[in-house]
Amino acid sequence: MAASLNRSLAWRAVLGVRGALARAPVTVQPQWHWWPLAQVFSTEVESQEASNATATATTATFDTTSRYKEKPWEYLTSEEYLETYGERPVWANYRRNHKGGIPPQKTRKTCIRGEKICGNPCPICRDQKLGLHHQNVKLLEQFISPYTGEILHPMRTGVCMKQQKKLTGVIGKARDFGLLGSRVPFVDFQEEDYTNSHGAVTKTPPAPALQTGAAWYPWYEWQQPPEQEVALIRKIYRRYLKKEEGPASQTTEGPSG
Repeated sequence: MAASLNRSLAWRAVLGVRGALARAPVTVQPQWHWWPLAQVFSTEVESQEASNATATATTATFDTTSRYKEKPWEYLTSEEYLETYGERPVWANYRRNHKGGIPPQKTRKTCIRGEKICGNPCPICRDQKLGLHHQNVKLLEQFISPYTGEILHPMRTGVCMKQQKKLTGVIGKARDFGLLGSRVPFVDFQEEDYTNSHGAVTKTPPAPALQTGAAWYPWYEWQQPPEQEVALIRKIYRRYLKKEEGPASQTTEGPSG
């Protein structure tokens, strides 16, 4: 009897435990997959490295631009300039965008208006490292004709009017400082053009009036006015005319004695 009672109690305990487990909410343990975390971590690392590289490149570009801004003549001797332009001038093979087949007869006034940049800026505005400075002789020589020494027309170089005006002032300043030469045309003077030994140049003869002793012009001589005009003038200004008096008579007295 006691053994059967113990079995029934044990069975009831087992059933109670099963019921409690059946009524309890089932919690599934998550299975961790480590490969997405590794991928996310690697992506974050790559993005951070890319941002650092971009910041470094931006800093290097800013430093390069600032250095060329202070010393623009160093840019013309750099590898970047040689790769971009080579031995050609900066305005070579430049073509301005325009409507139709006939190009405009003058360049634009300016390429940069505030923060807006036109679609095809001029050779100087498109490269901010080309600083116009009177010591940047290699750049200024590209805009001077090697035959005449004059500044090239903006229609040939494509430079806008704003940069052309600045370029003209900088070239003039460089010539004042002696960094650029001023060409003076050589003229071979011929002596026969400045002598009076040939037949076209003779001694100027005197005027005929000077030979006779008369006045050079007829109105230089005294001309007696008409009597009628003199009488009319006297009648009009008779109140203001003084009476004409002859010369005072001189009496000579002999010595008293």
